[in-house]
Amino acid sequence: MLRSLVRSVQSACTLHLHSKTHTAPLIRTTVCRALFTQYEYEDSTILKKPSLAASARFSSHPSQIGNETDSDYVPYRADLETGSRMSVLVKELRERFRLTENEVQRIVGDDQVQRFHRNRCLIQTLDTLLLEGVTKQSFVEYPWLLALDHKRLELKLKLIKTMKMQDINHFVPFLRLTIPRLRKLVSILNAETGDLSQKNRVYYISEKLGVRPEIVTKYLSKRLFILEMPYDMFEKNLQHMIHYNVSPINILKDLWAFRYTPKSVELRLERAQRAKKDKIMPWMVRCPEPILQRSLKLSLDELQVLGQFTSVVEYLAHRLGFSVSEAKAIMDRHPQVHTVRVTKIKEVLDYLLNEAKFTRFEIAQVPRILCHSLKTTQKRMEELASYGCRPSTLVILCRSRREYDKFLQQWTDQHRKKQQESAD
Repeated sequence: MLRSLVRSVQSACTLHLHSKTHTAPLIRTTVCRALFTQYEYEDSTILKKPSLAASARFSSHPSQIGNETDSDYVPYRADLETGSRMSVLVKELRERFRLTENEVQRIVGDDQVQRFHRNRCLIQTLDTLLLEGVTKQSFVEYPWLLALDHKRLELKLKLIKTMKMQDINHFVPFLRLTIPRLRKLVSILNAETGDLSQKNRVYYISEKLGVRPEIVTKYLSKRLFILEMPYDMFEKNLQHMIHYNVSPINILKDLWAFRYTPKSVELRLERAQRAKKDKIMPWMVRCPEPILQRSLKLSLDELQVLGQFTSVVEYLAHRLGFSVSEAKAIMDRHPQVHTVRVTKIKEVLDYLLNEAKFTRFEIAQVPRILCHSLKTTQKRMEELASYGCRPSTLVILCRSRREYDKFLQQWTDQHRKKQQESAD
């Protein structure tokens, strides 16, 4: 029905035009639009000029060549480009870097990249950062760099370049900060360059700890108060931690200890050293007093148990009557034994050797028993003894509750069956 209506309208227009040609000369050229199209063109004398975008869309049609002008074309502008298909991004990354499949997946799988790749030109951001000297390692470590807003990125790069730096990659983590926050941080770092032999506090920390600057900024970017706190307080706390042999990487991973006064930091670290702590950690500075006391007491108890021995391996070799190399091989069969406190190992060995009467070879066959709860081991041994069972191996004592119950049920069933046979 609709097609019939269209045909009738077109026929009427044709008849009307034919009648006009016989009565008067044609003054204007009239172009009628097809039904259901988006744009309508009236006679050329009153034709409303379409927008540039509309002209660009329709300029490719040969039917409109007569209406084209040079101003109808919209020139390409890279700054108006939006969105990057993921396949195109992967291709561009592979062309610029030698990336493994895991590195590619790490970049394209980043939450920020997944969120903004449809409405931001990530390839343009990639090229901008490459021109500034950002390396492949930085893109792999911080994939969110590709998702940064391009205009804000340019301003952030200008701010960072005002600092006296050796390499832009040393300060890449700071690009995630807001512009006001970054401006304040840069002004603070620039203000103290005259007081330091190094270029700024980042390079000072890097030199003192013997750690690369890019690793320093990786952790400092999460705890910016380190760069903003008073320099005297920061320097004294850093010197205390270095003096008491706190590991550099542990210092960077736990920077909250710098918020305490230098006197309290020194006091806590000195107490840990007096307790013969083999590994002094920054959390000992900031933990509550009861936790510190318990940790120091455990250390003193371990020293008392070890006595003349310097390690758990030597102690275990002495208790079981093996050489040090043999004891180490026994512990390596179940590596978790290396993490067990020597005080617990002593309690388990005392019970198994003195009360349960297991031999040293039976213990050596199942080193996992040294990690097992002594309370659970005692309970199971008493339960098995009540049924007249003395396990031939320590394996069953280390099994899960379900497996242990299954073994106990099988043992009791066999025990009842034997009693019935003997009674018959």
